[in-house]
Amino acid sequence: MSKKVNVAIIGAGLAGLACAKELQKNKIDFHIFEFTDGVGGRVRSDYVDGFTLDRGFQLYNPSYSEGKRLLDYQSLDLKPFCPGVAIRDGKRLRIVVDPFRDKSFRLRLIKDLPGNPLSQLGLVSYFLKYLITSDAQIATTKDISALESLTKSGVKGSLLEKLFRPFLQGVFLESELATSRKFLDVVLKTFLRGTPSVPAQGMQEISNQLSKTINKDNLSLNTKVIKIEGNKIFTQDEVIEANKIVVATDPSTAISWLNLEKKKMNSVTTWYFKADQSVSSLIEAKPILFVDGKQSGPLTNAVVMTNAAPSYAPAGEVLVSASAISPYENSDLSSVKKHLSHIFGVNTENWELIKEYKIKEALPAMNPPYSLLNSNQITNDLFVAGDHRATSSIQGALLSGTNAATLVKVSLGL
Repeated sequence: MSKKVNVAIIGAGLAGLACAKELQKNKIDFHIFEFTDGVGGRVRSDYVDGFTLDRGFQLYNPSYSEGKRLLDYQSLDLKPFCPGVAIRDGKRLRIVVDPFRDKSFRLRLIKDLPGNPLSQLGLVSYFLKYLITSDAQIATTKDISALESLTKSGVKGSLLEKLFRPFLQGVFLESELATSRKFLDVVLKTFLRGTPSVPAQGMQEISNQLSKTINKDNLSLNTKVIKIEGNKIFTQDEVIEANKIVVATDPSTAISWLNLEKKKMNSVTTWYFKADQSVSSLIEAKPILFVDGKQSGPLTNAVVMTNAAPSYAPAGEVLVSASAISPYENSDLSSVKKHLSHIFGVNTENWELIKEYKIKEALPAMNPPYSLLNSNQITNDLFVAGDHRATSSIQGALLSGTNAATLVKVSLGL
């Protein structure tokens, strides 16, 4: 059995959906083939006994330029987190929050910010420098690791080890800060421009909104593509001939099929707990990310999700998310709960595990030298899209999908 399509998109993750929206805007016929039972790829949510569980702890930054263009923020009903972190430093809890966007802890900033005055001055100069640096300038600068970039700027000692390393390892999903300084600079800029948030009904709503305008007849779920040969796609049931093919699968599959440069994938495990009210009332019930400045346990970060988005749980219930990266992503439940007790400073013995997510390929590593935007065109008829071709972020996935669609349009002579 075989059929013909104009543009075949393999994968209904964010990149594939963004590609489809751009093609649809330009009145170019397409069909999406998705292996799983739903859209979103790595940005999906589950709904368990009234709790909303994102598949791995994720946040969305509303300053993403491509997100602004493609998404309806009012409909997403974004729930912001505090623009900062709570650092567990032994028995002490440091609250470091942007004083310009949240005045709640402004008076604590000077005494709670780790490091000596010299390293703090390095931090200020680093932020100021990249606030006035364009994305184009960041993309063309000499690349080094995030760690080297920070230390060269004077961000070192306890400021680095208690604030930046614990915070950034949750963003990069690696603890050595070996990630490209280009991505570090992009992360810091977006953090200063927008407050990380979650949609009221879960991260899945981003994917749902992107797919909402796509005709159901243009999307095939539970359809596994086995291979590509020339302009033909082979699924388990049929052969599809396509004028153009866009590979928007997970990074490892795309790299394997297209013989692209291999990339390490960083992993993460996220645990969701039904907690008690004691944790929700900490630091004025503010929705803030907690990290361990001394890294005395397996967890990278933890947060009371319902302090930001009460809709993530049934009325009156408390939802806590906790995540760990390599080499601690296989930690046992008792050590996770023990570390949670230390980080939050509350008893966690009676907390009930709702679900655990082990995500082996959560983010493509971005080691230097790194190009912030790689070509989306493989041949005249074959294209690729995904965060592995741009930045390892939602913005990267969306932008890559849009760029692939634009190249398809050009190749069709439109």
